[in-house]
Amino acid sequence: MKKIIAILLCATSAFAWPWSSGEKKQSAEDQERIKDSLQTEEVRTLQREVETLTRIRLQKADSLEKLEAEHWKKRYAESQLTEEHQAETRELDGRYSKLSTDLGRVNEEVMASRNVTSEAEENAKSEESAYDALNTQVKLSIDKTLGEVTGDYPVGMNGRLLRLKQASDETEKKVPNTLGAARGYLADLLLRHELTYTQSVGREISQVGNRPDVNVERLRLGTVFLGEVAADNGEVQALLRSGALQGKVFEWNSTLPPEMATGVKQAVKQASASVAAPADSSQDSSSAPAAVSAVVSIPLDVLQNKAIKNAITDTKELTWTEEFQAFFKKGGIVMYPLALVAIFALLLCLERFLVLSYRGHLSRRFIRKLGKLVKETKYEDAANLCLKKETSLSMVLFAVLNRARETREDAERSLQEALLREQPKLDRRMGLLAAMGTIAPLLGLLGTVTGIITLFTVITEVGTNDARVLAGGISEALVTTETGLVIAIPVMILHGLLSEKIEKVTSEMYVQSTALMNRIFGKES
Repeated sequence: MKKIIAILLCATSAFAWPWSSGEKKQSAEDQERIKDSLQTEEVRTLQREVETLTRIRLQKADSLEKLEAEHWKKRYAESQLTEEHQAETRELDGRYSKLSTDLGRVNEEVMASRNVTSEAEENAKSEESAYDALNTQVKLSIDKTLGEVTGDYPVGMNGRLLRLKQASDETEKKVPNTLGAARGYLADLLLRHELTYTQSVGREISQVGNRPDVNVERLRLGTVFLGEVAADNGEVQALLRSGALQGKVFEWNSTLPPEMATGVKQAVKQASASVAAPADSSQDSSSAPAAVSAVVSIPLDVLQNKAIKNAITDTKELTWTEEFQAFFKKGGIVMYPLALVAIFALLLCLERFLVLSYRGHLSRRFIRKLGKLVKETKYEDAANLCLKKETSLSMVLFAVLNRARETREDAERSLQEALLREQPKLDRRMGLLAAMGTIAPLLGLLGTVTGIITLFTVITEVGTNDARVLAGGISEALVTTETGLVIAIPVMILHGLLSEKIEKVTSEMYVQSTALMNRIFGKES
């Protein structure tokens, strides 16, 4: 609009420019009218714009009212939804609280149940471990007893072995029957104790001793005496305690002294007669023999003291070979290296004695003949004479004679070389012989220590109340020390004698070689 007004003003000024001043005045009025008209037109334009703007504002206001109405409508709907949501939320919160409470209670019950279950599992494991430990202890006891049966009292041994083996098998099952195994083990112990506190007499088939499967008359008094008399030939054997630390504790002896064998036979017959007498008298009292005493005298000491055992042992006289074998067996495995040391030391002594006797021999005839040849200055013949002997002294003298045509210094050097060659030949193996003399008592001590360890191991396992058994075990352990000293003392004596002989031969070589040097080179000096 403003552009149109400016164009009109320019047009009016262009048309008025060539006119006169009157016209200028009219033109000024026209301009004023035009300006007024322009202003009026501008006012109208502005009014129209205002009206347009007012109409637009009214439209905007209507739009805003509609929008506001829709906004509040939406707010109302939102508030409704919010209230419904809050109601549902409150309901869900209540349900959640109830479920949380229930869940907490369930968790507590689960934890309590788990604690109870874990305690039950621990108790079950503890009971299972205790049961396994009990089963292991029972098995160890059974196995220990089973291992000792063969050395224990021989009566009823087969039955004991079967019962203990069956009890041991019960402990080795997939599901061990510990109660059954313990019952069988205790039953065996009761039967074993029953043997200790009971006695029996009668005809049996001997399953033990020197003559098995023989009909015998047997008398048993607990476990301290058991005597048998063969029904066919009247041979007697008695069961005695051996006192051994290992192996069998009881052993049979059929080589009793004649008076003891007669006493055992008489005791068995009296016991059998005393048992048979009441039965016979009940049948025919008139024909019964004279009353038989129920007291039977046993010819053996039931305590098996040393005097009786020695008396029984002495009945069989051993040869020196058997005595040596028994002595060697007592020493155990260490006796074998001791025997090797003794043999080796003896061979060394013989070898050294022979060598020293040969290489250290010096005959007066040889010295006289050699002196005669040297006096006649037949040095070559004297040297050949020395080579024929091949002893240490002859080799030393040969070294001097071989340099007899040379200077004394050359002869002395040759003499020193010969002495250095011959001295090791004389001292050879002497250190080894001395070592044998030192090793022998050490091996004996080793055997003693080994025997003492075995002794105390056995005492720890089975125990002993018999001081005689303990002393016997120690005496057996000292056998190796005795043997080592018996070997070492002669070896050291022989070593000293051989060393003295070596010194004698060495000194003789120095004396004879020095004398020969003086005889050969004395005139030249």
